[in-house]
Amino acid sequence: MTRRTDVPKLVWFAVALTFFNSWVLFEETVVDRFGLWRYMPLYRVARFCTWDVAVIALILVAVTRRSRVAEVLRRFCPLRTYCVCR
Repeated sequence: MTRRTDVPKLVWFAVALTFFNSWVLFEETVVDRFGLWRYMPLYRVARFCTWDVAVIALILVAVTRRSRVAEVLRRFCPLRTYCVCR
């Protein structure tokens, strides 16, 4: 398994961009099509809004936290020689 520092920044950016693209597709195919935007406060149809900012923040936190959790697991694994997280 590669460490966080071994993976290029471009890969982390591509993962985050893929998750954001999934959000945009969900927005267009579910929220806009079925009219769920009426029940979402501060949502703007077909415009950049607070929901997009929140999703971007959530994706960035999730991507960076996931890499930190993997690092901690590798470092403090009690079964270091047998653990799959090394």
